[in-house]
Amino acid sequence: MAELRLATDDDIDAIAALFLRSRQVALPFLPILYSPEQDRAHMRDMLSRGRIVLAVENEQILGFLVDLDGWVAHLYLDPDRRRSGVGAQLLEDAKQRHDQLELWCFQQNWPARAFYEKNGFVAIKETDGDNEEKLPDRLYRWRRSD
Repeated sequence: MAELRLATDDDIDAIAALFLRSRQVALPFLPILYSPEQDRAHMRDMLSRGRIVLAVENEQILGFLVDLDGWVAHLYLDPDRRRSGVGAQLLEDAKQRHDQLELWCFQQNWPARAFYEKNGFVAIKETDGDNEEKLPDRLYRWRRSD
């Protein structure tokens, strides 16, 4: 099991690099819209607006979850650590802090859709590409059971 810790500004370069690598490997259908510098600025913005939880092992970042007050803005893993429980660990940590979580997932991202559904998320809306990538996506919601 990975150690979870909050990200700091010192982690931004590593987070942005993992963000790019993960998208290139796991989501090859996505267009690359931003430069590495823009990705770093985006992650700094995410850190200033919410919390970034890192899954770390031997000082290496295995994955991260960006939590903007119950909105999962990003959940990305090192491609070599997919299906190892790191994503579930990050998601469970977010569930502990909230009664409800929401997130968007690309419709074409079948592994992520299966992961979220396995972890109790329900699709509540679909679009035909109303996002900057111009790709169909789904809005998912998880609610704590009473």
